[in-house]
Amino acid sequence: MNQDLTILREIADGASVHPTAVIGPFCVVGPQAVIGPRTVLGRRVSVIGRTTVGADNVIDDDCVLGAVPQDLKYVGRKTYLFIGDRNRFGPRVTAHIGTEPGGYLTRIGHDNVLEAGAHVAHDCFVDDHAFLGPGVLLAGHIRVMQGAVVHEHVGVHHFTTIGPYSEVGPRTPVRRDVPPFAFFTSHGYYTSPPAVTGLSERGVVAAGLSDQDAAQLRQAFASLFDNDHAQDPRVRRMLAQADLAQPVRLLCQFLLDSLQGTFGRYRENFRGQIPPEARQHFPPEILAEIERAAAK
Repeated sequence: MNQDLTILREIADGASVHPTAVIGPFCVVGPQAVIGPRTVLGRRVSVIGRTTVGADNVIDDDCVLGAVPQDLKYVGRKTYLFIGDRNRFGPRVTAHIGTEPGGYLTRIGHDNVLEAGAHVAHDCFVDDHAFLGPGVLLAGHIRVMQGAVVHEHVGVHHFTTIGPYSEVGPRTPVRRDVPPFAFFTSHGYYTSPPAVTGLSERGVVAAGLSDQDAAQLRQAFASLFDNDHAQDPRVRRMLAQADLAQPVRLLCQFLLDSLQGTFGRYRENFRGQIPPEARQHFPPEILAEIERAAAK
C-alpha cells in the first residue's frame, strides 16, 4: 500500500530546510533548526534546538542532534550546535548544544566521520577531517583537532585536547591531552596506564609531511617520550633550536600548553569562559548577544 510519507515527518514551522535536502521518514526537525543543501537525514533522525547543519552531510538512522546538554549548569539560554559540510554520521550519533558557562557552542567542522553510537557532548569542538570510531564518548569542553583519529570505545575526559593528526587506540581512557602526531594507547589498562607509545604513521601520511619533516618529528618523539624524566626542560631546549621543523615546533608548543594546564589539560584554563574556538566561529551579532548576556 502506498502512503504519503509527508505525514511521517515532523518539520516544525520556522525550520529552514534547503529544497535539495533529503529528510527521511519519521524525522523531526525543530523550529530553530537549519538543514543545508544536499544534506541527507536517514530514518528517525531528530535535529532540534538551535542547530545548524551545513551542506552535503549524510546523517544515518536514529541520530539526535541539538538536544539539551546533560549538564546541570545549563540554565536554558540560547546556545548552539554548528555542524559544517560533508560530514558522515553513523547510526545513533548524538551531539548536544553548548552551555552558558562553556561558551554557548558545540561545533563539528567539515569532512569528519563519526561512527555508530559516538557522542559529542556540550561545548566540544571537533575540527576537520577527524575520525571518531564506534562508541567514542566525548565529555564536555573537549577539542578534537584536525585529522585526529579516535578508535572504538574510547572515553575522553572533559577539557581534554586530542592533538592534530594524533591517534588514540581502542578502549583507551583519555584523561589528559594527547600530543600532535602521537599514538596514545594502553596495552591492558590495569597493567599499563595509557601513554604515548610512539608516532602515528597514519597521522604523518594524513598531514602530508615531507620526508625531512617526518624524520625530524621521529627524532623529537624519541627524545621527548623515551623516558619519564622531566619533560618541560627538554621541550624548551628543543624549541630553542633555530632550524626546528614546523611539525616539531607545533608538538613542543602543544606540550608546553598542556604542562601549564591543570592535570595536563590545557583547556582547563577556559573554565567558565568563552573559549577562543567559539569566538572564532560565532557570527559577530551572536557573539555580541552572548557577551551582553554573560555580563548581566
